[in-house]
Amino acid sequence: MRTLLLPLLVLAVLLFGGCGTYQLGNQGLFPSDIRTVGVDIAGNETWRRGYGERLTEVLVREIEQRTPYKVVPSSRADTVLKVNIIGENKSVTFQNDWADPRELALGMTIEAQWIDRRTQNLRQSQHIDMAQEALKISATTPLITEFGQSNATSSQILMQKIAQHIVGMMENPW
Repeated sequence: MRTLLLPLLVLAVLLFGGCGTYQLGNQGLFPSDIRTVGVDIAGNETWRRGYGERLTEVLVREIEQRTPYKVVPSSRADTVLKVNIIGENKSVTFQNDWADPRELALGMTIEAQWIDRRTQNLRQSQHIDMAQEALKISATTPLITEFGQSNATSSQILMQKIAQHIVGMMENPW
């Protein structure tokens, strides 16, 4: 019995020894020195009314769901996320024989800055350079009216994609 127990003990130490600092959940993905994030209302340089408020709402929801951070007012936050919608476009991706648009692509370009209020520096990341300027993010989504989509539904999907991308940038570099 002892001869069997010793190899099993050695095997268990070898197998589970590498799991000492592993963390379950999303805590290991994001910087641990940050507890709170302030999200300012997104600026909107497009002609579409309400885009800034809608993007801010989607972004706050995404941060609360995917990160260990709590969204608080900017004046009390460790870091502040500033987002500005700088462009929106719509283009035809497919048309029928009579030049009627059947599928459109809705696109949006934003600038994002994640500022550490404690040091007044931009959060640095090795895989995304945010050194001196705001990072520009673009995304597109299809708009097919035959499937019941509208500008409102497509722009909501587009804002969700952008929010997921921004929260993904908040992760620690691999």
